Amino acid sequence: MGFDTVLMQTWRIREPVMWLCEQITGNRKTYGMNLIGGVRRDITSEQKPKILEVVDRIEKEWLAVIDAIGGDTPLMMRLKGVGVLKHSDAVNYCVTGPTARGSGVAIDSRVDHPYCAYDYLIPEKKVQEGCDNLARTLVRLEETIESIRLVRQGIKELPEGPIMAEIPEEIPPGREGVRVVEAPRGEAIHYVLTGENNRPYRWKVRAPTYMNLESVPVMIQGMELADVPIAIASYDPCFSCTERLEVVDRKSGKIRVYTNEELITLSRKKSGR
Repeated sequence: MGFDTVLMQTWRIREPVMWLCEQITGNRKTYGMNLIGGVRRDITSEQKPKILEVVDRIEKEWLAVIDAIGGDTPLMMRLKGVGVLKHSDAVNYCVTGPTARGSGVAIDSRVDHPYCAYDYLIPEKKVQEGCDNLARTLVRLEETIESIRLVRQGIKELPEGPIMAEIPEEIPPGREGVRVVEAPRGEAIHYVLTGENNRPYRWKVRAPTYMNLESVPVMIQGMELADVPIAIASYDPCFSCTERLEVVDRKSGKIRVYTNEELITLSRKKSGR
């Protein structure tokens, strides 16, 4: 769908971003930059002009993609009025991120619950009222332009100084922390309970797909079968983020909970270490 207008263009446009990420972090995709208390590497003064050069190029090409979409009749036939998630359903199912904003729900954790630098870099919420595949697509397209603005502002106003916070004391066990962050698919919630030896005892994550997935039945209700995959893809699900596992004894029906030691033993046995 939209092979020449959207799909291949976005893959072509993102390639310089991948090269840039590799120069900054050492990896194209899995960056490993965020650490507890800061980041692993700083952005050097030599890298800043290159970053601005890449975002200038991306902005120009991305605006061309946005202009082209309106004139792509086959693409519009698959997006407009298809996969409708009404505003009331979006609220009732507590969907997040671009899925919510495509249904007129103006939520964004970066603005509603600012963290990190978002007290200074304030994103503009991109909201569409169409409630369909097209609306969710437009939200993402507009948010790319907004991200470019944030990158420019961040590079311009990035302060000098240490990139890691000093934490000289050992973190005591039994402390709890909860944080909501805005991931590309929506709100990601992290909970941590500290344990002994400066390590986490429990860490739980609620990924945004976990909430967005619940809305699919109403989103695809009454649709042509051929449109169902497009509607599902329009909220960009990550099924590996939503996998949950229970070990149930088929004879007794009892649920078994593995201990930390048992899980380590099983993983080492599986990986041969």
